[in-house]
Amino acid sequence: MIILSIDTSQSASVALVDTDTGAVIAAKQAEDHRRHVEFIGPALAEVLAEDARPELVVVGIGPGPFTGLRVGIAAGIAVGQARSIPVRGLASQAAIAEEFVRATAGGQAAGPVLIASDARRKEVYFSVYDAADASLSAGPFVAKPADVAAVLTAHGDEIADSGGPLKRADVSAIGERLGRGFLLYPETLGAPTRETMTDPRAEFLAFAAAREIAAGRELGEPIPEYLREPDAKPAPTRESSLK
Repeated sequence: MIILSIDTSQSASVALVDTDTGAVIAAKQAEDHRRHVEFIGPALAEVLAEDARPELVVVGIGPGPFTGLRVGIAAGIAVGQARSIPVRGLASQAAIAEEFVRATAGGQAAGPVLIASDARRKEVYFSVYDAADASLSAGPFVAKPADVAAVLTAHGDEIADSGGPLKRADVSAIGERLGRGFLLYPETLGAPTRETMTDPRAEFLAFAAAREIAAGRELGEPIPEYLREPDAKPAPTRESSLK
């Protein structure tokens, strides 16, 4: 299947992937984490100029910042409508889990993989995936770095590695720690085990989607996963004094 994938949960990324052959036909990754609008149009135009025609659009639904997520999801929906192909959503951190699993294929990777991304406000978005098949074990969550351990403890029975449910002090002892959150808060969360796996990449989002489809799991709708309320609030309605 030819999948067009888009993720703007952290840095923006666009890819066209043949998931049957494993070929990345085209991929573009932004270096700037905030200029999603400026990046997404030219990147899509370049990727869609390839001869291969996408059969499915997959967008990363976050969690991530409000504006960034909307840019990527709206772009994906626009392409789907223009080309009359379905648009589906998948958690953005699944792309990092997929990248890890593909990098360790044939190895001895096992146990939980903790992925933490920058949520701004001095917080992180985090999820736990299984190292064997990139399946989601728990999350996504959002919390201050110092509170991640408590959240993991509360969900320890879901995460449970070979040593049993995680204890409060075990965050930095998790075998694999991936994502930009560990680069930002190593003193609290521990250093990342693979510094190159920091942000979701669209090509791995496509492969993650193909894995979900092959496993018989349905992809979600292209609805953003925010995890918290927006900063902007609607102005209160004022009653007119005119009669």
